Amino acid sequence: MSNRGKYLRAGLFSMALPLAACLCAPAAFASDSLPGDGIAPPVNVNIGMLYNIFTNAGGIGDIHGGSYNQNTHISMDIVVGRYIRTFDINGILSGVQFYVPYAGFLGGQEAGIANIPGPYVPALGGQLPSYGPGRANLSHNSGFGQPYFGVFSYVLNHPASGTYGVIAPWIAPPLATFSRGANLNPGQNTWTYELELGFRTVLWGTPSTPNLAVELWSESYVFGANAQSAYVSPEVSANNIPAIYNTYNALSGGAIPNTNPLQSSQVIPASFHEQPSQEFRIYLPYEFAPSMGAFIAPGFFQSFGGKQTYNLQGGGTLDSGNRTNETQLRLIGSTFLSPTLQIMAIGEYDLASHGGPLNRNVEIRLATFF
Repeated sequence: MSNRGKYLRAGLFSMALPLAACLCAPAAFASDSLPGDGIAPPVNVNIGMLYNIFTNAGGIGDIHGGSYNQNTHISMDIVVGRYIRTFDINGILSGVQFYVPYAGFLGGQEAGIANIPGPYVPALGGQLPSYGPGRANLSHNSGFGQPYFGVFSYVLNHPASGTYGVIAPWIAPPLATFSRGANLNPGQNTWTYELELGFRTVLWGTPSTPNLAVELWSESYVFGANAQSAYVSPEVSANNIPAIYNTYNALSGGAIPNTNPLQSSQVIPASFHEQPSQEFRIYLPYEFAPSMGAFIAPGFFQSFGGKQTYNLQGGGTLDSGNRTNETQLRLIGSTFLSPTLQIMAIGEYDLASHGGPLNRNVEIRLATFF
């Protein structure tokens, strides 16, 4: 390969690195606690739940800062099935639970690039003009996410005052649908360990009358490694290639691309590693019809940590750029349609998502008690 070709390849590969935030698997479908989940259910009851989540992102957040790259379309429909069984252990309400998600990507998936720099080619005068904004076409793989298995105990259980506290550890084995050659997968295919803590108490009113409560949740995660992963750089295209590249292309004998894609997708075998991460949720549910369990609840979500890196097979460590650094507002409404059937509607709006998609989510949850 000529020196000119080497510079060209280096320039095109480096421009994809800021995109790495969206090129890992989507965030794990962890136990996303919702208002009302902090209330202790009856003992010796079965609970079946079905979630349907539509999520769409039209921007990618920079790793540091508040700018978001447009020309993005990351859209999924996620269906989750969950089962809970409660029982009594020495006077403490406890139980087991299990859930598994299925994620389907909707249409083509693309991540925006704010600016694609031109390659550095000394033979043509050094740094060539920028290609301008563009997009990365993301390969994707629909299928099942990792199944989660958990147990829980309500260490605080005072229905008269509406005060509850729950401890719930989870474990998820690496059993998700996973392709090492895809930019986006339903799961990261790693062992995942989670500790979930919840607290709820009534601030105003009583549980049997209209009341305002506060519900707090904490989720802490530790992850194993995926030795069968890969760092997948995407196919990159410019929105509008400057006309001057036609001249450069002729002078360089075709070494400088003037047609899309500027960069083809590349798969580099690697092991995947994710640092521990933390999530917090706070809800203020106002129950206006206690006899129907009807409430409306604003909510706030914050996550941080979870730096993701790749140990490349050929040597070296690559920071993917992905973090779990998300700030989100929520609005939830719920009611019982019958004594054994509950429906809940959830809207979620990301204010910030550093190093990840800026999501807009709509979710419906049905729960039946039997």
